[in-house]
Order: sequence, then C-alpha cells, then structure tokens
Amino acid sequence: MKTTYFRFDLGIRSLLPQWRLLIGKLYWREDFFAGLTLALVAVPLSLAIALASGVDPAIGLITAIVAGIVCALFGGNSISVSGPAAAMAVMVGLAVEKYGMSGLIFIGIICGLLQIATGVFGLGRFVRLMPIAVIEGFTAGIGAIILIAQLPRAFGLPAPSESHTIDVLVHIGTLIDESKGAPVLVAVGVIFLLWIIPKISSKIPSPLIAIAVPSMLAAYFFEGQLLLIGEIPRSLPLPSFPVWPSGISWIELLGTAVLIYALASLETLLSSTAVDKLVRGQHSDLDQELIGQGLGNLVVPFFGGIPVTGVIVRSATNVMAGAKTRRSSIIHSLILVATVLLLAPLISQIPIAALAGLLLSIAARMMNPEKFINLWNLSRSDAAVYGITFLVIVFVDLLQGVQWGLVAALAVVALQLGRTRVQFYGSGSGSSGSYRFELQGPLTFLSSLKIDELKSHVAELDGGRGITIDMHAVTEIDGSGAEMLLELIHELLERGLKVAVLDLPEKEKAFLISADSSGRISKLIASTEQELMQILEGSISGDPALRLEKGLNRFLKDERHRYKKLFGELAHGQSPHTLFITCSDSRIQPNLMTSTDPGELFIVRNVGNMIPKCAEGEVFAESAAVDFAVGILGVREIVVCGHSSCGAMQALHGRQELPSNLKNLEAWRKATVQNEAYHSLPAAMPIDEVARINALHQLDNLRSYPLVREKEQAGVLKLHAWFFEIANGEVEIWSSDRKKYFRHSESLKMRN
Repeated sequence: MKTTYFRFDLGIRSLLPQWRLLIGKLYWREDFFAGLTLALVAVPLSLAIALASGVDPAIGLITAIVAGIVCALFGGNSISVSGPAAAMAVMVGLAVEKYGMSGLIFIGIICGLLQIATGVFGLGRFVRLMPIAVIEGFTAGIGAIILIAQLPRAFGLPAPSESHTIDVLVHIGTLIDESKGAPVLVAVGVIFLLWIIPKISSKIPSPLIAIAVPSMLAAYFFEGQLLLIGEIPRSLPLPSFPVWPSGISWIELLGTAVLIYALASLETLLSSTAVDKLVRGQHSDLDQELIGQGLGNLVVPFFGGIPVTGVIVRSATNVMAGAKTRRSSIIHSLILVATVLLLAPLISQIPIAALAGLLLSIAARMMNPEKFINLWNLSRSDAAVYGITFLVIVFVDLLQGVQWGLVAALAVVALQLGRTRVQFYGSGSGSSGSYRFELQGPLTFLSSLKIDELKSHVAELDGGRGITIDMHAVTEIDGSGAEMLLELIHELLERGLKVAVLDLPEKEKAFLISADSSGRISKLIASTEQELMQILEGSISGDPALRLEKGLNRFLKDERHRYKKLFGELAHGQSPHTLFITCSDSRIQPNLMTSTDPGELFIVRNVGNMIPKCAEGEVFAESAAVDFAVGILGVREIVVCGHSSCGAMQALHGRQELPSNLKNLEAWRKATVQNEAYHSLPAAMPIDEVARINALHQLDNLRSYPLVREKEQAGVLKLHAWFFEIANGEVEIWSSDRKKYFRHSESLKMRN
C-alpha cells in the first residue's frame, strides 16, 4: 500500500477499520487456534533467543508478550508477528556485554524512535538498500556465531571468559575432554526432534515438543546433572523509566543503536515481504510496519525487554495456522501471559542444554550453505561478497563484517558498471571486407586496458579492409573514455586505414564530437549501415550480397535471441491484427515505422499500393490477399499507406514517361486505370496530393469486397488511410470526421 502523505497520526486513521475487526464476530475460531499455535512455538523460541542474547530467559517471554500486542496493533501487516529474533541475538548480546542491560534499554528506545520517524516520513523503502549477498552473509555469520557460542552449553562446559568466536573455539578445544554426557544427549535429542517432527506433521509445534520431551526425560534420568533455566517470575514487571548507566558515551551508544535500528528494520521488512508471498492478496504497508515496530521497540524497554523485529518463522507459522486478523498475535501474547503466571515452575526446570540444542538447530538453518552454493552458481561476485561478510563477521567483528560486505558489494558494482566488453568479427575478404569491433557497456577511465588490448589487436589486421567501431551497446562515455577512443581512431587514420563509428547514441555522439579538437570525428560517425558504407567504401551501394550478409550476421548475433519464444509460437500459425497495404518502394518499411514484431502485420506490397475493385471473373493476387487476411486470419484493421515522391503516382498521373522497352510496366499502367484501381485526377495537382487521394480511393475499392463491407458495418473491422512523408519520417492519418489528413501527433491530441 503506497501513501503520499506523512503519517503524523502514526497511521491510526487508516488502522481504525482493522481495529474494529478485532471486536467483531468474524474469524474468532481461526485466530484463537493460530494464536495458540504461535504461543506453543514462541515459548521455547523466546527463552532460547534471550539466552543467545545474553539476558535472562524470562526477558525473552516478556519481550514477546509486549511486542506481540503493540506491533500487532500498529503494524502494516495484519498477519506478521513480532518478538525477539535470532538474527538480532548476537548484536543484542554484544550491546549487553558493552553497555549492560540499562544501556540496552536506551538502545531499544532510540531504535524505536528512529523506526517511527522512518515510517512517519515514508522512508521505509530506503532501509532495503542492502545487497542480498550482504544480507545472506550476515545471516549466515550470525548463525555461525550462535552455533559456536552454544557449543559450550551443549557440551556442559563452563562459560568462556571471552565471547569472541576464536576465544570460544580455543576455550572448547582446551576443555573438550571435560564434556559431560547428559547435556550432550539432551542437546542432540532436541536437534533430532526438531528434524524429525516436521517430517511427520507440519501442524505439530516442533519447538515445544523438542524442548518438553527431552526436558522431562532429563528430569527423570539426569536429575541434578544439568544446569536449568532457574526461577521464572510468576508475574509481569510493571513499566519503569530506565536510568542512564554511568560511564557510557552517548556517541558510542548511539552508533550501536543506529546499527540495531538498521538490522531490525531490514529484518522486519524481509519478514513482511515473505508474508506477502505466503498470503494471496496480502500487500504490506512497509512504512506502517516500521511505525508498528518502532512503537514496539519504544514500549518494550520500559518493561525491561530487548529490541524486537518482525520474525519470519513466527509470521509463517501464523499464516499456516490459519490466522485472519491482528487478533491472533494478541491472543498469542495473552496465552504467553497465562504461561508465565501458571507454568513458571515448569519452565524453570528446562535444561539450558535443551535451549542450546534449539539454538544450534536455528543456527544451522541460518547458515544454510545451499544459499551460498546458489549464489556461487548464479554470480561469483555475489558469492565473494557473501564470503567476505561471513568471514569478517565470524572472525573479526559484527559491525566490521557489515561494513566490509558493503564495501565489497560497492566495489563489485563499480567494476561491473565500469567494465567495457569488446566483441570482434569480420566479414567478406580482401578490400571489399571489413572488420567490426563492438564495444559494450560504459567507456570510462576503467576501460584503458581494454582499449590498449584493442589497439594491439588492430595492429595485426589487414590494413586494406575497413574498420567499424560499433557503439550501439555503449551505455555512457566519460572524458577519459572519449579521449582514449579518439586516440585509437586517430592512430588508425594516420596508418591510412578507413574507420567508421557506427550507431553512437545521440548524447554520447555530441560529447565525442565536442571532445575532438581535430574536427575529423564528425565525418566518421554513421547512424545506419548505408552511411557506414558511404564512409568506408565511398558509396552507399557497395557489395549488395555483403551488405545482406552483414545485416544477417547482426540479426543472428544480436536480435534473434529476443524473438526465440515468438518464433516458436509463430511456427504453429499466425494471427496478425492488421492488413497493411503499401507501395513496393524501398523507402517504406512497415515494421520499422510501426515498431511491430513478426506476426503482427499481414503485408501486401505492390506498385502504388493498389487494390483492384472486386469483380466477378477477374482474379488478382491482391484480392486473394484481402480475402485471406479478412476471412481467414480475421484482421481487425486495414491500413492503406501511400507515400511522398511516389514513382507509381507519377507514372499514372502522366508526369513520367516510361521507356518503350518496359512493356510490362506500360501494361500495368493501362490495366490499373482500366480496372479502376486508379482514378484520373487534375493534371496540375501535386504528386503528393495525388498519392494522398489515391490512398482514400483504395479504401473505396476495399469496400467493394462484400466481406470487408459486412465486417466494417458490424464494427469488427476498421479501414484507415495513411500517408508517409519520406523527407521527415512523419506519418499523416486521414480523419473521416474532419475530412482531412492530420499528422500523427496532431491526431493523438484530437483523440485525447
């Protein structure tokens, strides 16, 4: 949903209709069961993510409760669910380690304010300006850090003194002999159940079962051998205003808050986009979603919670459980409240190793090596960005990993944008042949190596053949690129070679000419193949067979792939929409002037764009074509297109004497008049006016065909007269209402 206004009311006016649904009678059953399913999944996940974030597990439940209500009420996606997220756990843990819990509370408040401002001013789309390779590398890196961080808990080892990945690995390697069997068995049991349960049924809340079953078995078989979560408060904390921690710099804390804001917002928008794909007709209001997340992150800290995001796993669970409104998320929060009040003693008996097993499973899914393999197969450069982001995050620092990932992505973009490609091919032989170098992409200061390579290649070529530098695929030229190209051309000219620059875009053409102090380049630029022949061979005719071969080569090389699917369909039949009748004159190109593809126009060409009247006993190819186009192909339009300087009109109008030895041409002239395909006009009338009237006369002749007349009267066929002015490439269209030809641009204005 796109809005064009600032949401200083926090979007409440647009949310009111949806809030009314919350107290309505619809969808209570669906939302209740979805909320119950969500709660069963959220309890173990919230406890585990809080553990990974370095805070008391109970804080995870409190965070999920508050976020589930506030974000659901104010978010831009009615099915999305918010809470503590695994993707944020490492960043939150680092913030807790550096600033303490009180510092994290202020970070959450700042994050919330930034998200609210982003949504209010409609800037949500800018949060998504993050390369997918960096996002995937970041997610995998977070997964790797979580996995490594939970291994000591899964092995029953004491916590390491340092949280850095390398320190944790060294710690594990040093104490691995002291691993305890009970925690390992519990963690492995959780991982196994998380793997097997979805294969049995997707409707079973696998996180809950995977935690509950090993916990109960551990309580029976390993009593006293496992570290437990410990006491869970049997009441919810009252909101309180946080106290600023002493000895902490505002600037440092603000920098961390901005990073958490960016990551939380990006995770939220990715979650909303994923939900849109799951629900037909669902379109998230991303700015409103950020407002909802911002309010959640603003409120949660006052209850001692940690920063929240939209969570893909919980949102997808909500969808699959049948949720219909925002009510399901609120119900899930209320069930979590009941869980805290009624089941706190049971929750306190969950082994830490069980939550570690859950986190190990989540981390393994986050790492997902298949994504890297897909990136590697699709784009090695993206895979490199992914790898850099992942390695720096895991082995150096989270913030530096994101920074280096972005730097690598920008470097890749710069190299790709600045990359010039050259394709070479030659045609013909001896002096009648030519070489063609096709430059593709930008021609900039980064192209120097490619131009040097081109120079060395040209030096080895036969100097008697022309050289074409084809620029149709050049996207831009900067000053350095223009200078290098001019230097190459001047070197070739000094060697006595014939050089032409083909198909240079207008903007780049003007730039290149202005950069050439010698003034020679303007005479070497060709816009068409005929101009190219004029420059290289001194005439526009050259070798016709070679010209056709060049054109065919260019079609096969550059154009054919665009029409592969279309040709495949046309092989089974044609269905043109228009019968286009025009002169055989070589200057008239129907598909060029109408920008139509193969299969759109059924074209009839003859001398003077003539259509004989329908007459019994007389057979004409044009008559057969009309019957075929209208009666079999079912065209909906017929266009008769005359043109300026028409030789046929000159011959019929008596302005041009035909040589006596061209008996067929003379016979055509007599037959055309005799068959009333052409009507005599005043001798003084300008030839172009004769051509315009002749096109109208052909419409009358077309209406002599019963099939054409019937379909026109039924409104399923329309007839048009056009006139093509060759000198300026303008088309005039006859207006039957105003009895006058109008230029196409004027005709469009009248219709609008």
